[in-house]
Amino acid sequence: MGLFDGYLICTDCDGTLTSEEKQISDKNIEAINYFQKEGGLFTLATGRFPSHMKNFQDRLKVNAPFVSMNGAVLFDTDNNDVIAEWPMKTQDVRELFYYIYDNYNEVWEYWFNIDYESSINFKPMESSREDLEKFFDDRDEKIYKIVIIQKEDLSKEIQKDIKEKFSDKFRFDLSWPNGLEIQSVDSSKGKAVRYMKNHLDKDIKITIGVGDYENDISLIEDADLGYAVDNAIDSVKKAADRITVSNKEDAIANIIYEIEKEIRDGK
Repeated sequence: MGLFDGYLICTDCDGTLTSEEKQISDKNIEAINYFQKEGGLFTLATGRFPSHMKNFQDRLKVNAPFVSMNGAVLFDTDNNDVIAEWPMKTQDVRELFYYIYDNYNEVWEYWFNIDYESSINFKPMESSREDLEKFFDDRDEKIYKIVIIQKEDLSKEIQKDIKEKFSDKFRFDLSWPNGLEIQSVDSSKGKAVRYMKNHLDKDIKITIGVGDYENDISLIEDADLGYAVDNAIDSVKKAADRITVSNKEDAIANIIYEIEKEIRDGK
């Protein structure tokens, strides 16, 4: 029996696990290795593709499914295979983006994440409505996540508007001030973690979610125990059960050793 049997930690990557230089500290690596050795399950929940895990493979190995594209794809890194997926309906996406194109011509770019490992870029300011229609007519791939990029003040304006009109079909989360991420309402980081607990591993008893930005709120709320790092935005801190140190101060190590102390103290 390991000290952390039944525990699953699922953490956001950028701004949470990693430093501003996109590096994982030695203290975090040491603590994660200890957590896994003592029976704990550890994985990442990120807006990025499954292949992003390769950036850390020399220092870190997840031992639970990788939550990619904000939970639209649950990926088995050992077998390089999709475990579960929640893509968007193409016709719904078409309707949404005709609306955005017709009402917000200041958007710089649309990035469509397709087939879980590639993306297609569309620049509305350089294209016509007919170009957008042809873009959709030529698509037969699954669309998992979309990012639209624009000025910071416009991001929140668009988010508020399309959330009111399309929230029955999509989620709309800011992942940085200029980037609004769109995915199926049936997918999120939090839902992916609940799926793991309910369908993949009956031995998972306690899930721990850690994050810093708006697209991490579902992860924090749906986990049994949700942590915000100290550098998180206010809405994330408000959603969290606990606030730990910042990503610059080995936040994941701090969480692991805090949990260890509570287990040993019998809390």
